[in-house]
Amino acid sequence: MGRQPVFRGALLLFALGLGVMVVSPDMGIFTLGFAMLTGLAAAALVSTPLALMDHLYDDVAEQYGLLALTVSGVAGSLIGSLIGGLMAFQLSWRWAFGLELGLIPIIWLLVRRVSIPLPARTMPIDWVGGLLSVGGFGLPLMGLSLSGEYGWWQPKGGPQPLDFLLAPFGISIVPLLITAGLICLGLLAFWQRQRSRQGEAPLWRMGVFSRRIYIIGLTIGTLHTMISAGVQFNLFQFIPPVVGLNPFQTAIAVIPYTIAQLVVLVLLVKRRPQFPPRYLLQVGLAVKSVGIAMLFAAVSTTIKPLGLLPSLVMMGIGTGLFVTYITSLTFSATAEDEKAEARGVYRPFQNLGASLGRGILGTLLVALASLKIVDGIIAELGQSVSSEVRRNAIRSLQVAVQTMTRDERSTLFDQLPERIQPSLDGILTVSSVEAMKATLLVILILSLVCLGLSFLLPKTAKKFEAPIE
Repeated sequence: MGRQPVFRGALLLFALGLGVMVVSPDMGIFTLGFAMLTGLAAAALVSTPLALMDHLYDDVAEQYGLLALTVSGVAGSLIGSLIGGLMAFQLSWRWAFGLELGLIPIIWLLVRRVSIPLPARTMPIDWVGGLLSVGGFGLPLMGLSLSGEYGWWQPKGGPQPLDFLLAPFGISIVPLLITAGLICLGLLAFWQRQRSRQGEAPLWRMGVFSRRIYIIGLTIGTLHTMISAGVQFNLFQFIPPVVGLNPFQTAIAVIPYTIAQLVVLVLLVKRRPQFPPRYLLQVGLAVKSVGIAMLFAAVSTTIKPLGLLPSLVMMGIGTGLFVTYITSLTFSATAEDEKAEARGVYRPFQNLGASLGRGILGTLLVALASLKIVDGIIAELGQSVSSEVRRNAIRSLQVAVQTMTRDERSTLFDQLPERIQPSLDGILTVSSVEAMKATLLVILILSLVCLGLSFLLPKTAKKFEAPIE
């Protein structure tokens, strides 16, 4: 088929997903566009440049090409957060995705100018394996994305998809999606083994999954991405209501993290390390852990944007050190002919880590804040309520925090009794700070777990591999 038609098809699918997100009336339709359509398209859009650089360039040229790809990705996220924050504040969050739609024709024209040689031989497409992999990775990601609106186990909010089927069991659709995804992954592993035994080409070879070092590095990298995504996502949730910044100002306040990471990445990637790469990676994890601890100490009811700066810079430096060397150490035990496959597996797992960070750590922040707000209001009113009423109030507040605009939430709080209004702002701020601190403590523990696991990696690597972020 060739890579250019595949890339163009993925580009069209990505555009369709963006269109669905722009016009989505609720979180369910938005998640369909985000987690399924754009997620499926991104698999081809992200892997194609990596595969082309592996095919078209050799040694040094390939390393510089992969470095440029990584730097452009970090720079793109930096610019995207600024422009997206500005458009969300001035216009609407829908305009941010509309801007991405406007970039699709430009990318299409640029792709047409790239000469991509057709493969010397082609293999039949494993449609069954492809569908199972889409279900195996896509369904859990969709479940994680929907957990905030529909609940992790007990249903919350309004009517749910498949409500007629799930209502008798009293569960939300989230565990069903995650379970279905895990079943698909199990069937995929079985299918791949069967194809290999029959002499047919599998969707991917299982060789890299038999490499102990690769699995350890993949686990550490995914966990680290989960931490990074969780910290950034929670900062964007925490800063506007507590510090009082709009989305654009929040994006500017968080920029030092990305800039520090980018500077360290560019400075180190061209230099041959004077110390074993594992030691430098561990220094990065230690520095990042210190940065998280500094952020924990800085979070208070009187925090200012400048108070976040030292911790963000520390975390950015630590992330830059980690990202520079984790790929080389992870791939150190893989054979040369497995490198393309190893990269192809590594990148989706980092996307999975980012989804886990937003889905688990983001939901944890909202859940803790909602619990503390409800308990604070009940205590201030001096009333006793049943556990069921309290649970329903917490559940409703979680939905409001994740689905309502700031003005809509203000209108909701205005409906509370008059005698609670003078102390309401204080309750909201204190609850948000306590929830953020508790979440940061969990994140710090996860960072230290990463540091502990890193001792299982080799001290040195056979060759330097360009970072994959």
